[in-house]
Amino acid sequence: MLGALKFVQGAVARKDYVQALTHFHIANGFIKGYNGSLALCSPIDLDLEVTPRATQFIKAIQTCRETVQLNMTPAGRLSIKSGPFKAYVDCIEGDYPEVEPEGELIELDGKMLKALKVLQPFIADDASRPWAMGILLRGPSAFATNNISLIEYWLGYDFPVEVNIPKLAVQELVRIGEEPCRLQICENSVTFHYESGRWLRTQTYCTQWPDMGKVLNREANPTPFPEGFFTSIQDIAHFTDELERVFFMGSYLTTTPEEGLGASVELEGLPESGVYHYKQLLLLEGLAKTIDLTQYPAPSLFFGDGLRGAVVGMR
Repeated sequence: MLGALKFVQGAVARKDYVQALTHFHIANGFIKGYNGSLALCSPIDLDLEVTPRATQFIKAIQTCRETVQLNMTPAGRLSIKSGPFKAYVDCIEGDYPEVEPEGELIELDGKMLKALKVLQPFIADDASRPWAMGILLRGPSAFATNNISLIEYWLGYDFPVEVNIPKLAVQELVRIGEEPCRLQICENSVTFHYESGRWLRTQTYCTQWPDMGKVLNREANPTPFPEGFFTSIQDIAHFTDELERVFFMGSYLTTTPEEGLGASVELEGLPESGVYHYKQLLLLEGLAKTIDLTQYPAPSLFFGDGLRGAVVGMR
């Protein structure tokens, strides 16, 4: 039972503007959570039809150390008993949102989960560009951008549909940590199915992205990162200005071009000029193997195993 709860817990609303969205719904051997945009559903070994408050239900089950007994009380609460422990969970009555998978079923070949893990840190939080608040799966590639960095990850096969998966759904797919075996897609939603009978359904975002080729399909002369590059950035990060900039100045990496201020590190192999947001550069650690920093002030192209991208500099 705890495994089913862990699966669906990511689809519980934090605010109770709509009361049902802060509750689980258990019926017909399944437990479902829905927060208004994302739904998670799992088989559960429980022969009840009940809608318990999600946070209370999770905490009660987590406390159980022996066989669990569940019953409804005359007052309409769910009684949970395990050895000497007993708890009563608030429930609601009435209709629960009818959210089910819909659309065409398509078998998957795997290899999607690794792409989501790699790209997740690059998803934007900018609500003014909602299309960038997800990962775009298109043909043989998956794309993500935070409007400063753009990254493309090659899947190794053609993804069967074009879909933009919202950030919250990406987080849950990564948390679940299993490759979905099939998907089901309609105009405004996509559902990822698992062999266990579990599923995740999410709304989708717009797939009309700008032309990534204009940024990525450029000539470049990438070279390995200078030795100690990322460690040096971390060493001076706390001394950056309010824009969190680091400056390349030949043999120096510094937080300001003004002598006698900030912090700097001697570092061979840097270009004579360049200004970047230090957090954007740190995102490349462990992913990118080479980069062309000489392209500044144009976006600097970088490359890694099965991926490429660009990071935009600052002024």
